[in-house]
Amino acid sequence: MVTPQSTPIANRIAETFAAEVKEPAITQDMIREMGRSIYETYLDHKVLVFRSQDISARTFAEFGTIFGRPEEHHVIKLRHPEEPTLTLLSNQDEPGRNKEMKTSGQGWHSDYSYKLVPGSATMLHGTSIPGEGGDTLFADAESAFAALPEDRKAYLRTLRVRHQYRWSPDRDDPWARWKYIGPEERKKTPEITHPLVRRHPDTGRETLFIQPRIIGSVVAIDGMEEKESTALIEELIAHITSERFVYRHKWSPLDVVVWDNRCVLHSATTKDLDEKHVRRLLRLTTHGQPVTPSLPEVGHSRLSPVN
Repeated sequence: MVTPQSTPIANRIAETFAAEVKEPAITQDMIREMGRSIYETYLDHKVLVFRSQDISARTFAEFGTIFGRPEEHHVIKLRHPEEPTLTLLSNQDEPGRNKEMKTSGQGWHSDYSYKLVPGSATMLHGTSIPGEGGDTLFADAESAFAALPEDRKAYLRTLRVRHQYRWSPDRDDPWARWKYIGPEERKKTPEITHPLVRRHPDTGRETLFIQPRIIGSVVAIDGMEEKESTALIEELIAHITSERFVYRHKWSPLDVVVWDNRCVLHSATTKDLDEKHVRRLLRLTTHGQPVTPSLPEVGHSRLSPVN
């Protein structure tokens, strides 16, 4: 019986973050009566796993409202036909989609980092799961920043990062995102800059806000020569994705996983999954908040000057 006083039972499953919620199951009562305590548990662990949730697309969409206001994806072909705040991720040849969409999400990234206001929470519901393969990886960028030497933290707090959704250092790379968006969608995603180190709006904790260049939509460190910029980006990604900060989620049918894009990177592994193994998931991302810089003088997110 779910009551307003109920407390989620969550067990930590990785070294620095991620927890499996044993109780309660996702129901209308749970969404209505336990939203705040579920949200606080999410802030504590950054990634939550709910096993075997046999729920409708409508209930899944309503579950997302615990974590903020759901956002419709700007790539229209990805949207669910009945629930526009949901997208369907699939490694199959879905009608009307480009082949590159079958590996959407491959590579470390944070959802909507290329927007002035990036995404807050993202959640997935595994509706068709292969017997093996198709895992999702998560990396704790908050704990990775906390583990750095103090002088390194101080330097990184002074930097900004250029982001753009369709940008790629190699536009011939088959995983480059610019290949599956059209002119109108490109107009809606101009280049922007974010602070490299952001402060979480709910917890106040600092985190690295950076991704690789090919899939994560990162152009460069603002004001830095390309060689130096690339070297720093690669150094930070290697640190964030080192074993002690990574959780690999092995999917079971009907799992629901929710994570905090403000302090966690994630990556699909579908590029290595044979298409004969069907993998389909529903996804929802919530509107976030403007990025708060760790140092006020670094400034908030802004559009880059038009060349």
